[in-house]
Amino acid sequence: MKNLPWTKKYEPKKLTEVVGQNSGISQLKHFITSYSPGKSILIYGPTGVGKTCAVYAAANELGYEILEVNASDSRNKQEIEKIIGASSTQMSLFKRGKIILIDEIDGISGHHDRGCVPAVAAAVNKSSWPVILIANNPWIDKLKAIRKSSVLVEFQPLSSSEITYLLKRICEKENILYDELLLRSIAHRCGGDARAAVNDLQSAALNKKILNLNVLGSRETEESIFNALRLIFKSSSATDVLGAFDNVEADWRECIMWVDENIPLEYHPEFLKEAYNWLSRADVFNGRISRQQYWRFLVYIYALITAGVATSKKSRKQGFTEYRRSTRILKLWQAKMRYAKKESIIGKLAPYNHVSKNVARRDLFPLFHTLIKSNSSNNNFSRIAADLGLDDGETSWLLDH
Repeated sequence: MKNLPWTKKYEPKKLTEVVGQNSGISQLKHFITSYSPGKSILIYGPTGVGKTCAVYAAANELGYEILEVNASDSRNKQEIEKIIGASSTQMSLFKRGKIILIDEIDGISGHHDRGCVPAVAAAVNKSSWPVILIANNPWIDKLKAIRKSSVLVEFQPLSSSEITYLLKRICEKENILYDELLLRSIAHRCGGDARAAVNDLQSAALNKKILNLNVLGSRETEESIFNALRLIFKSSSATDVLGAFDNVEADWRECIMWVDENIPLEYHPEFLKEAYNWLSRADVFNGRISRQQYWRFLVYIYALITAGVATSKKSRKQGFTEYRRSTRILKLWQAKMRYAKKESIIGKLAPYNHVSKNVARRDLFPLFHTLIKSNSSNNNFSRIAADLGLDDGETSWLLDH
């Protein structure tokens, strides 16, 4: 289990392990144990608050098997009836019973919906087993019929103290030395999303000994990238994914690296060749932009890494996939930080010597850097640093590089 994402490794196995949501969990358990045909339960709330994991914990605790359907991928009435219809009346072979779990029920409300909602409502009416629906937003118009036959249960965003408690529990199990203030910082930045907080904790753990928040980028940026990747990898429609990166605050080079890193996690080996073919074509245009500065090629890059990659598969991987950062992104970020510190020093060196930054960068900085390192142990170093107005970070950079 050491290579598992921590969101998977520490997913709750019992309802008592689900953080927060006491009221919702109580309603969920009561619905399953006292199920009466013709009714469903609709659990709703923001991402990462425990909706799906609570259902799996309940099934494990009560001895039920789960048939999970992602409504976003079932585009018409026939698909819904084929997947849910027979299973809703069949006995479970090895468990006490079964739960029909329909995730992202609000995902069938777009223009592709062809009778899906009535098909779900019909399946609920005739099901011999509990039907549990999950949504982020249950109030859209097309779910009106489902709302009427469902018990609505809201899962609230988790408080920072609840998420901090969860992170502390994981740190203790992983033997990580932690400062509670750092855990609170991770908890605050995730906006009530426990899954995001656990992902951040795993990313911040260095050699499973200490925490380093410097490796964490913007939570909002990362979440939007995760959403874009999910749309690309889970969809086969070119028109649906063309704008996947429109709201992502990352440039095209980072987007390419995110796609590159996560294709093997989602695609069957027989589809990898085609997916990487599209990605390599995007990289060709990336090179042309670098050489020719012809920015209109960006249109082709985004089309290739979204629609091209999405349509290269014949079927999608079932279930949830934990996407991961590209290590190349971290290396680029570290290089950018080193470059920024160097440029800051050059910016102070240039006016002090009455030359341009280009001259200072080309002619003065190499000599200055050598002299500083060779005289770091005497008073001249401190005097030069003070004269230039170098801060502690800049002086440390000069000595360490």
